[in-house]
Amino acid sequence: MSKVYFTEELTDEEGINPYEAVLLASRESRRLNKIRLVAGVPEGEEKITSIALGRIVDEKIRVTYGSDADGDNDAAAGKTNSSRR
Repeated sequence: MSKVYFTEELTDEEGINPYEAVLLASRESRRLNKIRLVAGVPEGEEKITSIALGRIVDEKIRVTYGSDADGDNDAAAGKTNSSRR
């Protein structure tokens, strides 16, 4: 069974608000799922979203604002990028 994550766990670690935590988990889930599909690995017992939430709680990813690799400025659009530590 997957672990249940509470809002306090997600927001206390990095000082991010719940909306940023949801966006970050969503983007990390997509990234992890894309890697899984490219590698041809079958789905595991734990859901991808649970893994992404765990990575936020463990501070393996964080919210950053700024320019992406293409040179576009995401800060003005209020977009959130996930990045590893």
